[in-house]
Amino acid sequence: MRFEYNPVPSRAVFGENAALHLKEEVLALGGTRVMIACSTGMVERISHIIQKLGDLCVVVYDGAKPHCPEAVAMTALDIYNRNKADCIVAIGGGSTIGIGKAIALRTNAKFIVVATTPCGSESTPIYGMLIDQEKKTGRDNKVIAKTSIYDPVLTTSMSAHHTATIGMNSLAHCVEALYGKSKSPLSDQFAILGIKALIEGIPASINNPNDLNARGQVLYGGMLSGYCVTLAGIAIHHKLCHVLGGHHGIAHGDSNSVILPYAVAYNESAAPEAMNAIKTTMGSSSACGGIYDFARKIGVPSNLMDLGMSEADLDRAAQETVQTTPYNPRKVDINLVREMLQQAFEGKRPVPF
Repeated sequence: MRFEYNPVPSRAVFGENAALHLKEEVLALGGTRVMIACSTGMVERISHIIQKLGDLCVVVYDGAKPHCPEAVAMTALDIYNRNKADCIVAIGGGSTIGIGKAIALRTNAKFIVVATTPCGSESTPIYGMLIDQEKKTGRDNKVIAKTSIYDPVLTTSMSAHHTATIGMNSLAHCVEALYGKSKSPLSDQFAILGIKALIEGIPASINNPNDLNARGQVLYGGMLSGYCVTLAGIAIHHKLCHVLGGHHGIAHGDSNSVILPYAVAYNESAAPEAMNAIKTTMGSSSACGGIYDFARKIGVPSNLMDLGMSEADLDRAAQETVQTTPYNPRKVDINLVREMLQQAFEGKRPVPF
């Protein structure tokens, strides 16, 4: 057996009401002037957390938007610098974390995330920004949060739709890790544990939004999914979702929800061991079919047509996916990618091809 393993360089604090100890985590990193980044709708929900920071909090920026547009991130960076902050605390999901990453990449900021969704972005070296309708991504360990706080209490207000679709994003991270370029026996274990936590926790959270045990399972699965990205990397699925978000304005969770079973069908013949692991973990006879059935169970979008794409958009999306996917276990062929997108557009039950 031979493999390489680079542990995630981040501290994780997990548990109910863990966010109430944010001040201690800031001080432990040597932070003295904190900027909070969040969305407008988040401010009231986290007012008690901001209050406990006291004088450490010098500014709150509530301008987070989906896919982290360049103007939003650069405005946040300007506010951070003008307030002479030395610590950026992103409280929210992937879009808010994107702001923190933009600042961490360009400064010496101490970077903390309080995750309120299971996106996993906080512990990955991948950063992204929407620039002129294209989702530009890069990779740098500077953007991994120094401390990530996971508090299930802060996730109970997530709608059923967001619980399900963002959960599918995390599931996709775990699934792709099983056939990622840098996979190892350790990343495989993170992936399998993450899949188990998500397929148990997501339905239970939808059925009872205040079930903290279920919410904790989803958040735990999200945390593990972030480790999967860092350790094993991504493949065609996430590159395609970036294309759909950048040029077609589709929310990341929605695109993940539709594309994942079809991306797995695309790779089924090229990654048999990964497919067996997915089938065993999900208790299904087909990897792509098991994911498709789970998606229907939790009520996520089922096709690209319902997400506003037209059939005329599929050729361009296929071309961009081929141009931007650096690794996939199966050759990224323009005709096959177009066929995969057609299946996703129609929403039919996926079949390996």
